[in-house]
Amino acid sequence: MGKRLAVIGAGPVGLCAALAGVERGFDVTVFERDAVGQGLLGWGNTRLFSPFVMNVSVEARRELGREVPRDDALLTGPEMVERVLAPLAQSPRLAGRIRTGHRVAGVARAGMTRMDFAGHPLRSERPFCLLVATPGAEEFFEADAVLDASGVTGQPCWVGPGGLPARGERALDGRILRSLGSVARRLPEMVGQTVLLAGGGHSAATALLWLEELSIVAPQTRVRWAVRTANRRPVTEVADDPLPERHRVASRSNDLAESPPSWLTVERRATVESLDAQADGGLCVELSGNRSGIFAEIIALTGYRPDWSFLSELQLEVSPSTEGAGRLSRALDGVTDCLSVPAVGPEDLQSGEPGFFLVGAKSYGRSRNFLIRTGLQQLEGVLKTL
Repeated sequence: MGKRLAVIGAGPVGLCAALAGVERGFDVTVFERDAVGQGLLGWGNTRLFSPFVMNVSVEARRELGREVPRDDALLTGPEMVERVLAPLAQSPRLAGRIRTGHRVAGVARAGMTRMDFAGHPLRSERPFCLLVATPGAEEFFEADAVLDASGVTGQPCWVGPGGLPARGERALDGRILRSLGSVARRLPEMVGQTVLLAGGGHSAATALLWLEELSIVAPQTRVRWAVRTANRRPVTEVADDPLPERHRVASRSNDLAESPPSWLTVERRATVESLDAQADGGLCVELSGNRSGIFAEIIALTGYRPDWSFLSELQLEVSPSTEGAGRLSRALDGVTDCLSVPAVGPEDLQSGEPGFFLVGAKSYGRSRNFLIRTGLQQLEGVLKTL
């Protein structure tokens, strides 16, 4: 049996990593805290901006055989899970290796804390020890190498000033919609209501276009869009964007912001300062600049951040700005678009802890420049070092 490789997370990069590991002779186990592709299941009917051919590895396409989507298909998150990830997890090479409902609660070097033998060869000679919460009990597992592909979608960013929680936000967290999937499920309840949308990225832009469709059906629906920028066109657009769906979403949402229709008010240079539940079920929101309102729904799509809590006993280099992998962040400093990410060397993929790597979206932290295709390319470099 080959070296033991533990993969944390059964999303697109995690499963492709597992498959590549098996083909290279590793004894692979994947730990997934929820279901296969859980992060993508939370997208609702949102389509990936990138076509299918950019979202799977060569090994995965070969394993799936003929039953694969067209190269140019723009799949929704759930479609990606149903047609690609779920069959891949059940394929002959990965069957029995994917442990769903297994949450990794901690990773360390066996018998060592993060304080022991920094930079010493003895540290890399010890296996990794993973504490895993299984459906039955907590168990320890050992591995010779670990790839963390757990993503970032489980950790939404706060909407308050400077990235802090707004006053009252933590207490009302259950009332706030923080994923496109939850927005899609609640849209029917927003008919004729007043909605606050916070965020200036492509997720917020997607939600705005859904609300535009809702306003056509129910003209009394009202939306206030709070963005931090002062730009008349708040969503970043790429000149001659080769991703048509990204261009469509960004361009249309910016058109609405530049010339708002009657149902839309755009609040620029705005952050949420406080939230307070009203007796009638509404939410009173105070925005910066002495602006306020009462809303039936609050949609906060302000980005996500990685969870480092279960990695506290590893000697990892973390970027002070993106909260992603420190060396990778430095290598990509100044990159503004996911399609223009340069190739990086093996030294840029190192985490600081030999044999442990951040892969996929988590390696980028809060940066919005991650693309699955780039993650798969970087994964090849990671596996060559193991």
